[in-house]
Amino acid sequence: MRKGIILLTIFNLFSLGLYSQNEVISIDPIHFNKDTEKKIILINKDIEAINTLYPNNKESVLSNGSTYTFSSPLSQFKIGKAYQVIDTNGENYDLYFTQLPIINISTDNTIVDEPRVYAHFTLCENNGDFIENAIGIEYRGGWTQSLPKKSLRIEFWNDMVGDDTKNITLLGMRSDDDWNIQAMYNEPLRIRSKANYDLWGKIDKLYYSEDEPEAINGVRQEYVELFINDKYSGIYALSERVDRKQLKLKKFKDDQIRGELYKGVGWGASTFTSIPQYNNNSDFWSGFERKHPDDEINWANIYEFVDFVINEDDFDFYQNYRSQFNIDNAVNYFIFLNLLRATDNTGKNLYIGRYNIDEPYFYIPWDLDGTFGMIWNGTQENITDDILTNGFYKRLILDQEEFGFTDKLKKRWKELRDNIVTIESIIGIFNTQFNYLESNGVYERELRAWEDSDDFLDTNNIQYTSDWLESRLDYLDNVFNNPRLFTNTKIIYQIDKIGIKIFPNPASNYLNIEVSDDNIMLKNISILNSLGQCLMYCGHDNRNINVSGLNNGLYFVIADFENGYRQVEKFIIEK
Repeated sequence: MRKGIILLTIFNLFSLGLYSQNEVISIDPIHFNKDTEKKIILINKDIEAINTLYPNNKESVLSNGSTYTFSSPLSQFKIGKAYQVIDTNGENYDLYFTQLPIINISTDNTIVDEPRVYAHFTLCENNGDFIENAIGIEYRGGWTQSLPKKSLRIEFWNDMVGDDTKNITLLGMRSDDDWNIQAMYNEPLRIRSKANYDLWGKIDKLYYSEDEPEAINGVRQEYVELFINDKYSGIYALSERVDRKQLKLKKFKDDQIRGELYKGVGWGASTFTSIPQYNNNSDFWSGFERKHPDDEINWANIYEFVDFVINEDDFDFYQNYRSQFNIDNAVNYFIFLNLLRATDNTGKNLYIGRYNIDEPYFYIPWDLDGTFGMIWNGTQENITDDILTNGFYKRLILDQEEFGFTDKLKKRWKELRDNIVTIESIIGIFNTQFNYLESNGVYERELRAWEDSDDFLDTNNIQYTSDWLESRLDYLDNVFNNPRLFTNTKIIYQIDKIGIKIFPNPASNYLNIEVSDDNIMLKNISILNSLGQCLMYCGHDNRNINVSGLNNGLYFVIADFENGYRQVEKFIIEK
């Protein structure tokens, strides 16, 4: 009898041992994401917690009442690796574990450029932090909307129509209702924008930060992976926005404009190369778009500053420019602009702000994808021996007096070269972000989500970037340490915007194209719908385009010039 009890006990222990060797891993649905078309399952539950909780061989994953069995039991899970599983219906999937936060957006509406449409939003971090809310969503961007992977703008709503918004803190960034979700499709490593904002944060601090400790001169971004209507859409950067709240600019008060913010969207006054009359009935003036205040349109202040830069005589300009513009910020942005060789950011793709009335203006960077040897369209431009400037900097670099602009430039460059602006430091930022994305299998999944993105995605780009940066730093060392060389060096100076004007807008039957300068050769014109699909391809001589066959809605004109410049304009068909 005793022998039988012992044998039964041994059998039970052996049976328990066999069972414990093949565990079923239960995954909370908030961490479990499935794309049935691409056959991808993505789980972002903390992998160390899973391996600790289930120490034995892992046979299958259970979530949402469905079981997914591994091709063979696994002892340990690793992030970024594709595991083959089969569901109860015999469908095969690649299952990945990721550390990245995952956003899910679901909507019955068609997402367009404007207006925002209602959608349901969730964000889940690998530690289980979970946010769920209604949003309004729309596409954003200019030329990038012609690409298959599009950036998004979302706004948190308390209702289904956007009459009542809600501030939410995301991934340790600010509390706000308005966020960007950047696609980064034209960035070869999907890291330039985030790396550049991180770098700018080390270079520049707002001069009034002691009075406004929460103010940030720029934005913060965090990587996320995105599903839209249960379809995997790849890697994105969740981003704060440049606005009054981010910069803590003073609000409009007592019928008086105090803080100001303008976005550079073109060339002209924004590059300090022309100063046409303004119209206080318009949110736009000569390359600027008004962003703050919302309460009143009055271009007088920024007009006076542009007029000062363009028309003031040398004596008064060099005596007084420091009271008009924060010189430390001007130095930092000039270094940043030329370190990155951000060719599209001398007047367009930046902001100019003012904290309070009678305070100096300052620069805020924006749209930093075309940098470090790449340009706006995602192609390499291996040029390292020039200086980017605009009408303002063209005057500043001639100030070579003690404590003047070039003196401060030389000293600041030396400070930054000691630790921040080095190959090791900058490429270290690139490597850290690249290793994070690659180890999580992001690049592999990005190619599955966007099969044509291999034209842009280049995981060997870090070596190119490092070689480019080494040459660029050698050149800038020579020029910035010897400001007298500014008179002899190659200066890239943005003139007024050269491009097209389109009319009428809205259009019904014909769309007219007018080129601003007949000496600039137009290569071709394309018409795209809001999904980025090319509907019409027109020759350079076609300036009167028949659009009568297009349905009502939003469209884009893309004009390509022989000099490589591309312009994107929105227009509406309304019949």
